[in-house]
Amino acid sequence: MQPNSISSPKFKVSRFNPHREHLKTQIAHTSLLTLKPRASLPKIQKNTSQISQRSEIPLLKMQSMGSPVNQNYLLEMEKVYCVWHSETGIVGGEQKKHNQDAIIVQNLNNYQLFVVCDGHGSSGHLVSNYVLNTLIQQIEQGMQRNQYMLQYNTQLHKTVIKGAFAKTSSLLEQSSLPIIRSGCTCNMVMLLQQNIVPADLGDFQQEFQKESVVYCANVGDSRAMMVSKGVRGGLITNQLSMDHRLDVVEERNRIKQKGGTIAQLQHNGQSVGPFRVWLDEMQGSGLAMSRSFGDTQMRSVGVTSEPTIYESKVRQQDLFMVIASDGVWEYMTNQQVAKLVYEKYEQQDQAAQYLIQQAQQQWKENDVVVDDISCIVVFFNQSL
Repeated sequence: MQPNSISSPKFKVSRFNPHREHLKTQIAHTSLLTLKPRASLPKIQKNTSQISQRSEIPLLKMQSMGSPVNQNYLLEMEKVYCVWHSETGIVGGEQKKHNQDAIIVQNLNNYQLFVVCDGHGSSGHLVSNYVLNTLIQQIEQGMQRNQYMLQYNTQLHKTVIKGAFAKTSSLLEQSSLPIIRSGCTCNMVMLLQQNIVPADLGDFQQEFQKESVVYCANVGDSRAMMVSKGVRGGLITNQLSMDHRLDVVEERNRIKQKGGTIAQLQHNGQSVGPFRVWLDEMQGSGLAMSRSFGDTQMRSVGVTSEPTIYESKVRQQDLFMVIASDGVWEYMTNQQVAKLVYEKYEQQDQAAQYLIQQAQQQWKENDVVVDDISCIVVFFNQSL
């Protein structure tokens, strides 16, 4: 994700450790869960781009994608229609040996999970897969343990999520994975239906109403956003997570208070690239984010795996969510991403792959490498 060496005049926009080895990546297994067909979609101008391949396999639970590569996956669940896609990065004109991104879409009792992890460092692909699978297990266990209380205390969801992230980080640090200089981001979105304040009907009778809620927990610079239809027909973007970068005041202050150094890389006497956190000696490449899983050498200077968690209700005007690694966001704004996805609103099975193709083109035009790029697009039905 972030470079460990300066090797080109365009280094200022290179964000990850180059790998010169070339090895054809194995195709990940695909799965599909079909619970309910989509509702009719609003009429927009059709796009006639070629439909990408997809795999459709009925399944009760969506399995982990591990290191996903060059495939388009499709999932239909009650009230949502979801597609996701991942492409391995390119360095020196060749595909990287490892796709360090890991993604999962999972349907559980009354909630769904959408997770994107983006690894960095020499073992980033191992860390992202470990965090992905461990976090899902911890979330599921926490929800099961508290399933009764969760019906009446909606704020308990945040406690469960925070505890799952903490336990995942602890287990990672107890594992045998080399994480001193390797780590990953994690952006997790939980979509669920929960009870709102009940109406008192008298004679001890209460009626609970349901509402769809999104909880977004983030560590690092992967991002999630909601896209809604504006009253005048435009698209409105609402970022559901905060990028944990060193230009955020609160993040900078925490690092400085812990004795960390914040600076850019130096190339030919000039400061280049994003701000990074360093140990006092400023050796290596630093870390281009203020929160991550792993990266244990940076724990002493304030880099933490504690997530920021945001809650948002799903409204009638909400059209879709995008959860993606920073490969999508590096050269495109939220509005640009929203517009690209909306172009495929009537060909939703193409949306994720189309978005990544456009992101790859931006990398080719602005950089000497192409990052691993992964995204999940969750479309909401009009019945929500």
